[in-house]
Amino acid sequence: MNALSLFCEGRFNMGKKRVRKLLSSFLIVVLITSFFQFSASAETNKDETVVAKLNGRGFKEVQNLGIPATGAVVTDAVFGKENGKDVVYTTANGGLFNVIDVKNNTVLFNAQLGKINQVWTHIIAPDGTVYIAGLADKNAGELWSYSPETKSVKNLGIPDASHQFWSSTTDDDGNVYIGTYKEKEGKIFKFDISKQAFVDLGKVDVEGDASYVRSLTYHNGYLYAGLGVTGNVYRINTETLEKEKITKNAPDILGTTVEGMGFAYDMEVAGKYLVVRFSEVSAILFYDLESQEWVDDTVIGKIGDGSEDDYGAFGYSQLAVNDNKTYVINNRHILEIDVDTLETRETGIRYPAGWRGLAFVDFGEDSSDLRLVTVKRSGEIMTVDLDAQKIIDLPLAMNGNLPLDLHSLGLGPDGNLYMTTYPGGPKGARYNTKTGEITTYSQGQAEGMVAGNGSDMYFGIYSGASIQKMNTDTLEVQTLFNLYDGYEQDRPYIMKFENDKLLIGTIPYYQKLGGTLTIYDPTTGERETHRNIVQDQSIVGLAYKDGKIYGSTTVRGGLDIEPTAKNAKMFVWDVKGKKKITEFELDLPELDSPPMISGLTFDEDGVLWGAVDGILFAMNPDTYEIVKSKNLYPNIKNRGMWRPVHILFGEDGLLYTDIGGKLAVVDPNSEDLKHVSLIDNGPEVTFMELAYDAEGNQNIYFIDGDKHYLKMIPVIDGGKLPVDPVYETVPVSFENPGFEGPVGEDNRIPGWSSLFGLSGNVSYGVTNEKAKTGNYSLKIKDMAQNETVFVQSDPIPVTAGVKYTATVEMYLEDGSASFFVRYFDKAGKQVGNDVDGVNIIHVRGGHKQWQTVSATVEAPENAAYAKLFAGASNFFTTSGAYYDDFKLTYEREVVLDKVVLSADSAEVLQGEAMGTELSVFLTNGEQVDLDEIDAVEWVSSSPMVATVEDGKIMASNAGTTDIQAIVTYQGEEFTSNKLTVTVTVTTATLTKQISGLFESDQIDHSLTKQLTNRLDQAQHHYDKGDVQQAKKHLQDFIKHLNNSNASNEIKAMLNNNVNTIWE
Repeated sequence: MNALSLFCEGRFNMGKKRVRKLLSSFLIVVLITSFFQFSASAETNKDETVVAKLNGRGFKEVQNLGIPATGAVVTDAVFGKENGKDVVYTTANGGLFNVIDVKNNTVLFNAQLGKINQVWTHIIAPDGTVYIAGLADKNAGELWSYSPETKSVKNLGIPDASHQFWSSTTDDDGNVYIGTYKEKEGKIFKFDISKQAFVDLGKVDVEGDASYVRSLTYHNGYLYAGLGVTGNVYRINTETLEKEKITKNAPDILGTTVEGMGFAYDMEVAGKYLVVRFSEVSAILFYDLESQEWVDDTVIGKIGDGSEDDYGAFGYSQLAVNDNKTYVINNRHILEIDVDTLETRETGIRYPAGWRGLAFVDFGEDSSDLRLVTVKRSGEIMTVDLDAQKIIDLPLAMNGNLPLDLHSLGLGPDGNLYMTTYPGGPKGARYNTKTGEITTYSQGQAEGMVAGNGSDMYFGIYSGASIQKMNTDTLEVQTLFNLYDGYEQDRPYIMKFENDKLLIGTIPYYQKLGGTLTIYDPTTGERETHRNIVQDQSIVGLAYKDGKIYGSTTVRGGLDIEPTAKNAKMFVWDVKGKKKITEFELDLPELDSPPMISGLTFDEDGVLWGAVDGILFAMNPDTYEIVKSKNLYPNIKNRGMWRPVHILFGEDGLLYTDIGGKLAVVDPNSEDLKHVSLIDNGPEVTFMELAYDAEGNQNIYFIDGDKHYLKMIPVIDGGKLPVDPVYETVPVSFENPGFEGPVGEDNRIPGWSSLFGLSGNVSYGVTNEKAKTGNYSLKIKDMAQNETVFVQSDPIPVTAGVKYTATVEMYLEDGSASFFVRYFDKAGKQVGNDVDGVNIIHVRGGHKQWQTVSATVEAPENAAYAKLFAGASNFFTTSGAYYDDFKLTYEREVVLDKVVLSADSAEVLQGEAMGTELSVFLTNGEQVDLDEIDAVEWVSSSPMVATVEDGKIMASNAGTTDIQAIVTYQGEEFTSNKLTVTVTVTTATLTKQISGLFESDQIDHSLTKQLTNRLDQAQHHYDKGDVQQAKKHLQDFIKHLNNSNASNEIKAMLNNNVNTIWE
């Protein structure tokens, strides 16, 4: 707003008042406009600093609410011997490596492995060295080693940051082999211990495109590699690197296809057998390493009766053999296997989890107490007494109570926030936004969640798309169903509860395309699931209205499969008719090939909102016409895989979204979708929610790339934006900086003088040979290394403590020349030292072109003057150095310079209003937007004459008053000029005043009649030209007034006013 007329902004209360946003311009001088009324809370929050504002709402700085979930989470472990002790080596998620004495259950050593966040595999080399293959920053595979001798860890490096480490083994010489994941390029890296270097052994699946080398072991000169997602097994000669696929008849033994076997997930050697577990069928096969054939009459797997225990084989990372017996977990019980005969025996010991490392350890002191030991996911060592058929857990010893990665965030029916952790859980967390209390509990990894009726909270759990319901009062969890069985679904990323139904959109399993829409009725337990509503696409957006579900998709399926479609789509589903009404692509000119559309949400007016790339759009749900859109982040193109964008509407009517991994707030009612970005750089925002705090404020809560923390942005009414200092470059004037002035006698240059004498070898002078600007420049010539020529400016006044920048345009023909600045005190003595590269600049290059040379130096204490110098020093020569456009400048903060108050007139009629114009100027001449002003106090020197409210002058009584505005800007007060205003009184205005006094019971009816009659008569005679008679009636007015019982204040006021008429 430039020169904004402030007739009616704020409120006048004889003190400082806040400037409010003017809602309309003034059409005429007496027009009073409306203005935005802030709530009481806005007044309370007026001094609160906010980072952004929109529609009167202020958004404060991000607050870190801390770490909601911690714990020791173990993915893998390996048992071994160290100095004669039974030990286990394991790494907690977060990268804390532990060496634990098993029998004593004490930590012998621990160390943080750099930026490692998870370790899927440990292996012990023949010399006892432990190798840890982990996932580091951005999941890059990184190898570490631990030396039992030196008790130290070492980072061996990352061979290829695009590959993740998933499996490992060592050969007889101690070389390490690591199996990796990269889409369609799963390979093996060798770490050659003699060379201490990685060797790329290449892609394993030479016949296909397997992404995972999920299991790996070594036996007798060969590597055995189990792949995924398709469960082929390869045998690789470590010398020749010849590869042989040995899957052979394994699918036939399992009664499925090689694709149906799933991953060759776990692989260990026990006796003469390679023991391989295939994930999809949850079965173990045995490969005879002597005959190089699969054993076709022994399969360990599911019971087949559909019972709770009919799970099949669990995983293992190490198999221990004692007395020719090893043990696996099958159908939730420990199963004994004779590694000679492959006969099995049920131990009767129930344990529904896999082995994280496995060994036999004798816990006895005087007698044998041999137990089977492993590590639980929560880090405790678990021991199994096979004879007694009991499990004995040891207390948690390992160091690893580390922050867990947060993976999802949802608002519960109780107003609390719920989160789950990654990978695979194992904990959920509840955050009470009113008290800050955190409660943790056991839970898997939820991809999506939503509140239902009553105390119900629904979670979509990975893997297997398991749908769970929690009672938020008791935190008890019930598994309702899964969408893997029969539908091949894996990740329920979008969940909505609409019309008393749970709506679920899913992503399919590995190497599968085609997500599902599931509608579940929690009252009846009925559900329906529809796959491939949009062929080969997955569902990541859902919204319900009037019997229709509006959906949106991602072209992505499960991992390890390429999409068949290029563009994501919208669809509409008829709930009652159980059929698709339509599907369509978005028609937005900014789109290229958007892989995902998500965020579908209806506003209170029934408009459907959604997000694609960096674009927010609003759609008519009946015509599918996009009625409004804005590309909030144009640089975001073709973004999205599985995780949907979140769009939420606040109680304030604003739209909140994490579109593009940013955090934006939008005014959905504005024509151009006015918005502010609260987070547009740094870690990506992954999940967001709105929830109320103890004061009833609805704030923003979110999770971002700093995955350990829950964060919050407080949202308030009002607030004050911080003001970043603005600086302007101020030139210091001095004589003849461009040498355009006339040259005087004896080659004297105005404003400049020579520092040394001249000779035939050195010279200076003004020339028109070259000029950067204008017609002339200074030319220096020095043809002798032992002579010097310099020209200096006359003294230029400066201020000590100010940092000045001296610049000059230089054209150097050849050789070298110099430019420098020096400071001097009032007596002409130099202050401050000369420093090459600081105040003295030597130029040795950039020949035959104009170049800008500068030196920035603070004027030291006692500095009163500066001088600029140009020339060639000793040992410098040049046939021509041209100098032009010398400058000396400094930076000055731009602050408020003056406040100007003006009006259209210096007079105003009694009883009327007159607007003023308030203009606020900065020192750089620019005007301040009055929205940015902190406060305005309006002052009248004579309130009896006129008052002023929000810039509007209200004339009361005859006389003169000075009006001023006191502006507060960036915490400082500035007073405007005085605006002198005279209030004039007429018989008509005085009559109105008297009538007002009567109506307010300040004078009686008789006096009112007398006074108004005298005024009428006076005006009548004045209009006839009889001024004397008119004044007589005014004198009668005064007599009636003074003889009345009116108060002295009213008498004085009316006497003052009547005496000014016709003066």
